[in-house]
Amino acid sequence: MKTQQGVKYWLTCLVLVCFSWHGYLQAGTTCSDEPPQPTSIKKAFEAAYKTHQRLESLQPKVALIGRVGQDLSKYGLRYTHIAFIHKDTSSGQWRTTHLLNACNSNQSALWQEGLANFFLDDLFAFDALLVVPSPALQDKLLSVINNTDTIKSMHHPVYNMLAYPFSEQYQNSNQWALELFAKAISSQTTFVAPINNRKQAQQWLKLTNFEPTTLKLSTTTRLGARMFRANVAFDDHPNERRFADLIDTVTVESLAAYIKRVDAGSITEVIQ
Repeated sequence: MKTQQGVKYWLTCLVLVCFSWHGYLQAGTTCSDEPPQPTSIKKAFEAAYKTHQRLESLQPKVALIGRVGQDLSKYGLRYTHIAFIHKDTSSGQWRTTHLLNACNSNQSALWQEGLANFFLDDLFAFDALLVVPSPALQDKLLSVINNTDTIKSMHHPVYNMLAYPFSEQYQNSNQWALELFAKAISSQTTFVAPINNRKQAQQWLKLTNFEPTTLKLSTTTRLGARMFRANVAFDDHPNERRFADLIDTVTVESLAAYIKRVDAGSITEVIQ
């Protein structure tokens, strides 16, 4: 029976249609012209199935899931990208909602897609970080995520992989998730304040002492990244930090740490 359920799930993953908030698009593709290798496809579906099984066991209304897109171990980081995940009531499937950068550009869009596609994005490794907020916060997050106007209001389409957390000039994927999280949690804390836009979200994050990840990047490294990557910029960072080779940005780790601090009932685990 368990094997039959697994095969049924895999077949369902294969036929799921993925779409962005801007219309139907093909998701799970990479910026490489090379087709995905069979081994990578197998690992992606295995990761999706393990995550699906864990979610079915926990049954959260909303959780966050992080993946390993590239090797960031030299910066002391493991996960590169985070998404919200919840069960679609009409299909019964777990769906991710996240911000993705268009290949070879500084533009982004909001996407919703299935678990299999989430892991089919040319990953470096296939373990996942699962962050499950407290039940009360899950209700708030579900209300936010199910409101298309709300999630769009917190989105800025000009993408910067290393966007400064307290600037509206750019936005990266983890920053969008953090700002949306701030909107959800702000209404259930002692610092009640309306959050209707990115500026208010960033003010809230300052008020509640969000701590970004600080990367040590030399002038040469920054210049090389700026010249050869359309999705990297540094002009939104404060001069005194930038000239000291200190780049502050939102990472999966800094977001997960913030959730753990402000939401005592949350749980975090690694799925391997």
